[in-house]
Amino acid sequence: MPQGAARIFIVGAKRTHFCSYGGPLRDFPASHIFAIAAKDAMRSANINPDVIDATVVGNVNYLSQCDGGKTPRYCGLYSGVPIERPALGVNKTCGTGLQAVITGSVEILTGAANICLVGGTELMSSLPLLVRNIRFGTSLGTAYKLEDHVKKQLVDTFCGHSIEKIAEQIAEKYKLSREAVDQYTLQSHIKWSSAQEAKLFDDEITPIFAKVDKKHVILSDENPRSNLLLENLSTLAPVLDDGAIVTPGNSSAPADGAAALILANEESVNKHKITPMARLTAWACVGVDPVEAGLGAVSAILKLLAVSNKKIQDVDLFEINETFASQAIAVIKELKIDPSKVNINGGALAVGNPAAATGARMAAHLSHQIRRNSARTAVAASSCGGGQGIAILLESL
Repeated sequence: MPQGAARIFIVGAKRTHFCSYGGPLRDFPASHIFAIAAKDAMRSANINPDVIDATVVGNVNYLSQCDGGKTPRYCGLYSGVPIERPALGVNKTCGTGLQAVITGSVEILTGAANICLVGGTELMSSLPLLVRNIRFGTSLGTAYKLEDHVKKQLVDTFCGHSIEKIAEQIAEKYKLSREAVDQYTLQSHIKWSSAQEAKLFDDEITPIFAKVDKKHVILSDENPRSNLLLENLSTLAPVLDDGAIVTPGNSSAPADGAAALILANEESVNKHKITPMARLTAWACVGVDPVEAGLGAVSAILKLLAVSNKKIQDVDLFEINETFASQAIAVIKELKIDPSKVNINGGALAVGNPAAATGARMAAHLSHQIRRNSARTAVAASSCGGGQGIAILLESL
């Protein structure tokens, strides 16, 4: 962010519950669940949709919505944003939600908007099974193959490695034992469950009513397991035939959910008498070797600290995306971060990973933490498939 640039505030931040793959959100359009969170974010900020100048929403798997990539536009419209206000979609794999926050901030910095609705929404359950070449036919004798789009996208076609393979190589590089990786995973579930019992998520979650087993119920975060034991994790087989560390248990599960934030400049905060939650003061995006995509957050955080003239020790809280336990541990080790500052209420290993919504969830959660005076400075960061990293810095008012 340029020196002397306009100050950017997060004035509202809400998310839906994150539900299991194939769970109760599977039949909801991605734009609808985003709108539920967005309307609540606006309500909490005490603003009306007609003051929103632009919508920026991430949706990685737009193919799942069968709407020709128009999901971000529909997110704005279903949220009540006036028809004449533009919308933009962004995609940076697991960093998509954070990219939406950054792109919305750029809209404000350039004067294109005063208040932006940003965030991410993902229905992993809606990803289709595909049959390639059926439209034009295959050569005689060649069988049609059913392709699982969820699994297909896990392979980096540039370097030829699956994300599980990359996570396995990171574990080898940092000499991480299976027990250490499983223990980290267990702690993510324990921290999440403790925070849930303490009602720390109540202010940031927008309840959704859905039909489950013929009954309408309020949904909950479905993936975290309060009764999980290390023994449960240790019995799981590695996902790779030649692997030893990465298992389904210490990998984040695909999930469905959405998160929305409201960004505003100082003029709008004063004009509408809004009480901000936190300030967005810096961000950084980097590229890394796709073979080491899981370490993209390291380079992004280092760049973020450089542009903000801060040190690791200056940051009170970190939200680091837990796509894999090995990857999250490696980021902590490489940057020498105090583990007690990282994902203090659990992360994606516990709650699941609806790709485009995860970064927005992290930013929303840190905004609430700052408003509760739990931190003065906080960093949200994610490694991104394809070899990228992204990070943002939030500070108290």
